[in-house]
Amino acid sequence: MVKVEIFAMVLILMALQDGISANPGNCQPINNLKDPHVVEIAEFAVSEISKRINQQPLKLKSIDQGCSQVVEGISYQLRVSTVQTLGGLILRFEVVVWEKAGSGDKKLISFKHINA
Repeated sequence: MVKVEIFAMVLILMALQDGISANPGNCQPINNLKDPHVVEIAEFAVSEISKRINQQPLKLKSIDQGCSQVVEGISYQLRVSTVQTLGGLILRFEVVVWEKAGSGDKKLISFKHINA
């Protein structure tokens, strides 16, 4: 009987270990940067950046890189290229957008202008 209990505990520990190794917290590369939902997240970020920097409006040009991670919702870490709607200046940003699970509510957590 004790062997069965030990075996069951070992199975539980193995299952937990598998859960830890696939633990949310690791940012997983986004394979399809043109996925409509990823584009929606990037457009949201660009819109929020535009509001915050009070310059010419920005438009999403491309999503250059990205990963996502589960953190009480999904955190998207993207590198985006934008273009000013007047003048055509290209600006690049690293952005972090958090999306609440189930509701689709989004929040721009951070953005940083980068030279690339």
